Amino acid sequence: MALIGLRLALATPFGLAAAEAAPPPLPGSIEVVLDENRVYTVVGERLTVGSRVVNSGDAPTDRLVAHLNVASLDGVYVDLEDWSAEVSREVGPVAPGGSTVLSWQFQAVNTGNFDVYVVLMPNGIATAGTGPLLVSQPVHVTVAGKRTLTAAGSLPVAIVVPLVLGLLAAVARYRVRRSG
Repeated sequence: MALIGLRLALATPFGLAAAEAAPPPLPGSIEVVLDENRVYTVVGERLTVGSRVVNSGDAPTDRLVAHLNVASLDGVYVDLEDWSAEVSREVGPVAPGGSTVLSWQFQAVNTGNFDVYVVLMPNGIATAGTGPLLVSQPVHVTVAGKRTLTAAGSLPVAIVVPLVLGLLAAVARYRVRRSG
């Protein structure tokens, strides 16, 4: 019995101190909003989407990390590093009633339908790794293929261009002989 009392006496101050020292994670008054709903583009085109971290609460946030994500809706493999060189950004504390604007640049690498969204994570000394995560609404991105000239498409050009040039040369020669 004395051993149980000793354990409680030793454990309680540490347990309470740890619980009291940690500030609340992200309050429900924080949100991340993207400035687009839908984007139509072609493979290889560079895009910019803006996001805003808004604190509508009455206390400042702790430091945060904003992370850009791209998810395929068609089952296409997405390598995020191919789409954007900068996918994570640190966001300093956001004052009550304030906001912070972030601009995300990425390049459409694959054809198909994708959702692009931002996740906010706590990143303060006491809040890092404590959650919860906040997720923006997605921007639906439709990426079409880009038409390029292929071997099959170049054959008509390879035949028609010399034929037209030869025809023009023959007409010019005929006119010169006729006038002379």
